[in-house]
Amino acid sequence: MGWFCHGAVRCRIAFIFAIIVAIHVAPTAQAADFGDCCSDIETRIAEIEATTARKGNSKVSLQIYGQVNKALLSWDDGFDRDTYIVDNETSSTRLGFIGEAKMKPGWFAGYRMEVEFHDAASDEVFNGQNGDDGLSGTDLQIRQSYVYIESERYGRVSIGQQSPATDDITIINLGAQMSNAALHYNNNFGLRLGMLFGLTTDLSWGDFAHTVDTLRGDFVRWDSPAMYGFVLSAAAGENDVWDVGLRYQAEWNSVRFAAGIGYMDAEEFDFEDVRASASALHVPTGLFVSVAGGVREDHSEVIDSGDDANFYYAQLGIRRRLLPYGDTTFYGEYGAYNDFTVGRILKADIPGPGDFINWGKIDNTEVERWGVGVEQAFNASALLIYAQFHHYEAEIVGRPCNNPNNCSATLSDVKQALPVEPWDAVVFGARLQF
Repeated sequence: MGWFCHGAVRCRIAFIFAIIVAIHVAPTAQAADFGDCCSDIETRIAEIEATTARKGNSKVSLQIYGQVNKALLSWDDGFDRDTYIVDNETSSTRLGFIGEAKMKPGWFAGYRMEVEFHDAASDEVFNGQNGDDGLSGTDLQIRQSYVYIESERYGRVSIGQQSPATDDITIINLGAQMSNAALHYNNNFGLRLGMLFGLTTDLSWGDFAHTVDTLRGDFVRWDSPAMYGFVLSAAAGENDVWDVGLRYQAEWNSVRFAAGIGYMDAEEFDFEDVRASASALHVPTGLFVSVAGGVREDHSEVIDSGDDANFYYAQLGIRRRLLPYGDTTFYGEYGAYNDFTVGRILKADIPGPGDFINWGKIDNTEVERWGVGVEQAFNASALLIYAQFHHYEAEIVGRPCNNPNNCSATLSDVKQALPVEPWDAVVFGARLQF
């Protein structure tokens, strides 16, 4: 009885299988019916094909990577408190693809595509009214989408959605992985600044405690080859933004060191930044220290004190192999953020919850933060478990409005400090990388 298989590979498999069967059942081979011999094999091949990641072009490599980072966030700002399961935006849940092909000796072309998942983004949680948690419900966002050409001699040129040259240059850290110089859960942290007597404002802690960091956008970027530990970067892109950054890393005897400094000019947004950070790790003892700082000259706001907005930050910790699974890290941190959001008109819900009116113009701001944390790595599974405590307190000074409906023209001559409530949070989380 005749039989056939669709596809050359499947026919070869079926043919080999038929020969094996014929050898072992030779006496009855002529009477055997091979009509169903391919059905199980073809089903199995179809299953394998359905679960296999394929490259569309055999000349370009394909690397798939990502991580899942979930945390339990519990906070208290004096008059409101809550607990959320969140996607930790300090190091977000993400999935990425990287491909590269060799153009000629010493030259390569490639691409990178990366998206992040934040159905419950931690930086969007805030003390809303009537149970409103502030979550936007945006589950998917593009982080990286660019192509590049790289030369071993001249460096890399990339174009597309990506980081500018100075992105993350204030969070260089050789010690802790889940805490950095940024305000907890990034500069966009949406928890609104609260005052005594249950009043809330229209501004958030992220407006007052800023690290002059900038996020990704559409840029053309150049990165030099590493020379004696130095890498120079420059980028220009949307909204007339351009920046330059210089990074350095080295190891002397038993000390690892990394640092970076950068300058950004954002003409469209009327500000200029200088930012930097550095970190050192003593490998035998596991002791580490990280520091960061930045200055922003904001041309769009009038700062009465004449001072530019600025911040500084320090972290001290130790990383030791206390358990066989991976390193255990303990750290403490402190940061101060001064004169951010000066010149803005602050609104407060004085008439009633959620009913905001003009309170006054901000003249001076100061935020202090401190915190402690512990991290446990599990190297075999690329898992990091962490716990953190954070405390923030602020001093906001402004001139109240004599007429809330026409605040700019009726400011009081007497400055007044807002009765701001401090903010505390406890975080437990886990990050699994793949």
